Amino acid sequence: MSPDVGRFAVVLNRNAKKVTREVAEMSGELVPPEDLFLSSSAGDSQEIARIIIERGYETVFAGGGDGTVMHLINQLARYPLDRQPAVGILMLGTGNAMARMVSSGNLKGDLRTYIRSATREVVPISLLETEGIRCPFTGVGLDAEILNDYRTTKEKLGSGKLKPVVQTLAGYFLAIFTRTVPTRTVKALKGQIPIVRAVVKRGDAVKLGPDGQVIRSYGPGDLLYEGPMTIALAGTVPFYGYGFKILPFATREPNRMHLRIGHMMAASILAQLPQIWKGEQPGGIQDWLVEEVEISTDVDVPFQIGGDAHGYRRQVVFNTIPNAVRLLRLL
Repeated sequence: MSPDVGRFAVVLNRNAKKVTREVAEMSGELVPPEDLFLSSSAGDSQEIARIIIERGYETVFAGGGDGTVMHLINQLARYPLDRQPAVGILMLGTGNAMARMVSSGNLKGDLRTYIRSATREVVPISLLETEGIRCPFTGVGLDAEILNDYRTTKEKLGSGKLKPVVQTLAGYFLAIFTRTVPTRTVKALKGQIPIVRAVVKRGDAVKLGPDGQVIRSYGPGDLLYEGPMTIALAGTVPFYGYGFKILPFATREPNRMHLRIGHMMAASILAQLPQIWKGEQPGGIQDWLVEEVEISTDVDVPFQIGGDAHGYRRQVVFNTIPNAVRLLRLL
């Protein structure tokens, strides 16, 4: 090991589909056994975080997708930031929104690069907080509904011959076309479209045009939007999973999140999906930068935090936590 590399730990999620026995053994070749942690529950994450803080690791690598990283970060957040290690991300899950900002996607290569190279960068990343949970993105509406439908699809097809397909990006599209789009179409024909209100809770906010230009400013208590809603999401990182750059202005300011509200018919969403995927602002979508926002709807709508389904809500608050975590970027 290079003499300029401080002690580091690796935390792997046993439940992540890419964290196989071979992956754990390969990690063990590069990491001392006492510095390799395998987690399978929230309780494990809490105990692992305690040990990491007590031992004073310089860096901790998390492998297993956005959920793994999010659980670890939330447990580390219970301690002062100056006691927390930098967080490296190993791309081993199905989401990997944060990993795409800092990881090569090769577990063995990333660890070897860290060990052998003195060239690395620690990048402060803001997060948002909702219902006491810190996360890189959250939302109500279509994205959370897709997560629910994807989970149902996995439960029905994930144990048979289609399991390898269901656990990839193809599984999401299968859920979208077989469950989400038909359900959304029927609801739209019946006029069952949620009405949403977005109000500034704290700080200033600005509305952005298609190219990110500021076109209007707001203050606390101001109404950002009221009307029909297909999706209302917010984040401090540009990506969802699989390179889906749905929040292109998320890292523009450390003290404000990117809020995106859209109302589009299912057919229009599918037709404009390539533009949305690349981070463009097609018709029916509006964007803001805001420190804290309250979202309320007239009916219960699906809710997700960091890519995990969290039931249904009529009211949620999203709050920005500036520079909440230090991510390790390998150069």
